[in-house]
Amino acid sequence: MLKVLITLFAIIGLVIPTVVTAKNIEITQPWSKAVPPTSNVAAAFLSIINHGNIDDTLIAVHSPIAQVAELHTLNNNNGLMQMRQVKTINITANQQQQLAPGGFHVMLVNLTEVPTLNSHFPLTLTFKHAGNITVSVAVKPATYTSNGHNEQQNVLHH
Repeated sequence: MLKVLITLFAIIGLVIPTVVTAKNIEITQPWSKAVPPTSNVAAAFLSIINHGNIDDTLIAVHSPIAQVAELHTLNNNNGLMQMRQVKTINITANQQQQLAPGGFHVMLVNLTEVPTLNSHFPLTLTFKHAGNITVSVAVKPATYTSNGHNEQQNVLHH
C-alpha cells in the first residue's frame, strides 16, 4: 500500500505544474511622468523580468491614487496611434517585458491624488502565478525617458 501511495504522489507531482512565486518575477524601474495638477489620468511604466521557467501573466493592476487602473497598449493603425486596453500581458519565461511609452503601460484613470514631481506612489501588480507585487513608482519630470538600466527600486513582495 505504501508503494502505491508513493507512486501515486510521484505521478501527481509530474502532472501538476510548478507554481511560480513572486521571487521569480522581478520589477525594475517603476516610474511615471509628472502630470499637471488638474490631470485626471497618469501612466506608469516599468520592466518585468521573469526569472522562472514558466510563463506568467500580468492580469491586473491597482493603485490607491486612482479609481481605475488598467493595462494598455499603444498601436499604430495606418499611421494613427491608438491606445487600447488589454486584459492581460504575457511575461514569457526567462524573458523581460517592458512597459514603456509607445507600448504596453499602466493607465491610472480618475486620479484621487495627482502624483507630484519627485514623489512616489504605490502600484500593485497581480500576476496569475506570482500573485501580488507592490512597487513604489517614482514620479519623474515630463521630459524624462527611461535610460534602460535594470536598477531595482523599492520593490515589495506580498
